[in-house]
Amino acid sequence: MPIQLDLHKSARNLRLSLNKAGVAAGIKAELVFIIDVSGSFEHEHEEGTTSLLLQRLVPYGMVLDPDGQMDVFTFSGGRDNAHYVGTVTPEDSDNYIVRNVVGRVPGWGDGTTYSYVLEKALRHLGWLPREKGGFLSRFFGRPTEHAAGQKKRSIIIFVTDGENDESDEARTIRVLEESQNRGDEVYFLFLGTCDEHVDFKFLEEIARRFKNTGAVVERDVEGFVQQSDEAINARLLGPELLGWLRKNG
Repeated sequence: MPIQLDLHKSARNLRLSLNKAGVAAGIKAELVFIIDVSGSFEHEHEEGTTSLLLQRLVPYGMVLDPDGQMDVFTFSGGRDNAHYVGTVTPEDSDNYIVRNVVGRVPGWGDGTTYSYVLEKALRHLGWLPREKGGFLSRFFGRPTEHAAGQKKRSIIIFVTDGENDESDEARTIRVLEESQNRGDEVYFLFLGTCDEHVDFKFLEEIARRFKNTGAVVERDVEGFVQQSDEAINARLLGPELLGWLRKNG
């Protein structure tokens, strides 16, 4: 039986979980949701599973984001396929991936490289300088990102169903290492979702290597999105992320 969502109730439950963990109500962080659109993930997108996953995370934006919403990015293989989709609000969250992503974003059904979309998100959040050439984006009416120079404390939730291409591993490590060395107020939470033979060793490696990076592996994403608020919060709010929130409040 499909779960009946009450996002405002879920937001209250999240706030209770944060209260119990000692995260004060005034602590805020921009919420960014990055989703893999490589070919192996098409089925989960088209059938609505990742739309429901996104919707289960909307309360994190409601509670923690200063604007009460989340920014959404997609990625597959290469620089040109790192894409800013726009924002998601509680009112606009139903079937969001199906309506706004499936077959609509650059690189739909392509490969998997993490580093370029991480850079794009860090630029969006003000931690990296903007690339030139913004005129075309404005001309074609693409979503407008935050103004340059506004450095925003942020949580980036990065969802993938596959390992990073080996050719991009060193580059991804460099992006994360430079972010940590700059002291960016960003926490990277990688969520690996695959029921097949993917061990997510690279996610585990970067989670061990960097203090502001965590990794959660969920083999049954369809089951995960049907869980209670409390179970999802317990899975995602690890000690490291909670400590980061308390420290950066």
